[in-house]
Amino acid sequence: MESNSKIISVNNIIINKSTTDYRFKIVYTIAMLSVIAEHCRGRGSIELNIQNWFNYSSYHMPLFMFSAGYFFKTKYVEDTINYIIKKFKKLILPIYIYNIFYGLYIQFKKINGFKDNIRPFSLGIVFLEPLGGSGFRHITPSWFSSSLFFVELYNIIKRKIIKLLKIELNESIYLIFDVFISYNSILLSNKGYNRIILYMHILRFLHLNIYYEAGIFFKKYLEKPLNLVRNDIYIIIIFSIKLCFHLFYSKVPAFFYGRCIYDNYPPFTVITISLIGIAFWIRISDILEPSFGQNYYVNIIANNTFSIMINHFLAFDIVRSIFAFISKTTKYCKDFNYDRYYSKDSSYIYIPNNVLQSGIFYFLSCLIIPIIIQKILNKIKKIILKYK
Repeated sequence: MESNSKIISVNNIIINKSTTDYRFKIVYTIAMLSVIAEHCRGRGSIELNIQNWFNYSSYHMPLFMFSAGYFFKTKYVEDTINYIIKKFKKLILPIYIYNIFYGLYIQFKKINGFKDNIRPFSLGIVFLEPLGGSGFRHITPSWFSSSLFFVELYNIIKRKIIKLLKIELNESIYLIFDVFISYNSILLSNKGYNRIILYMHILRFLHLNIYYEAGIFFKKYLEKPLNLVRNDIYIIIIFSIKLCFHLFYSKVPAFFYGRCIYDNYPPFTVITISLIGIAFWIRISDILEPSFGQNYYVNIIANNTFSIMINHFLAFDIVRSIFAFISKTTKYCKDFNYDRYYSKDSSYIYIPNNVLQSGIFYFLSCLIIPIIIQKILNKIKKIILKYK
């Protein structure tokens, strides 16, 4: 009996391992590192833009959306209400909690002489703005989480309506419809509707939805045939298409998904370049999976993307404060700019002695500090659940 139980437990381990797609651990890690690298603005961080072939602002958020769509299951349509509640708890509720925390944090900074975009607490800033991924400044990166919630809400309701109408639709119809929606949302953004806050939130998730749908479509129809294409041929095709766009525009197209700013690039260009970035990193993740799929560092980043996304502005504050302390108490870092440090200029990245590589302190802190925060929160949750 004992040996049989051991066999069963081993089999369970094998089954559990097989249910984890480690390719996407790498995908999440690449997307998250790209966000942090972009926010470091080239200040000595690890660069993933491949000599600017793949500008961060042309793939990172679509890559997250694509990954979420890849794991969507049609069975969720059977229990739409519970699905929506579950997504609200996972994607929106944490934003509310962090928003209140950072509101208090900013008030604390005000007492200590900072002028950090100080806004008073109100129903709007506490409960309404976080639905659009805004609120107190430090939670600004949470716009992705709120956009993902609305993308998933739109996707499930769309499919539920079709099911209630007892219509059978091929996934291609959903894809075509969502291309149309995304295409027109970019057009409206280019016409200036993104300057209206409410419209910006709506146009943002309507555009990003196409990458979520692309993930669903890819898994159903494209993944197996594309896997037959040799890696060298696949990558040559990707770079060739990308080069055509670079030559046509005489620059590297980049976009600001958060505010729906596409620099007046045509919708076809925006969508195609974003999909090319996804296609490239998905294949790179396939190639790296055997060596790095179960790597500890890859998985700890992939499993903490929300905390990294929402807490890395705090990490910037902490690193700046360390340099400020060093400047005050030692003979080092005497060129530290205190005016920028105490001002609303949250983009200030102090580089000691202008050694660009020292920017790696910011890059690593934006990963390490949020992961530590999440580990502490996980321990608190365990303690609370234990005594319930």
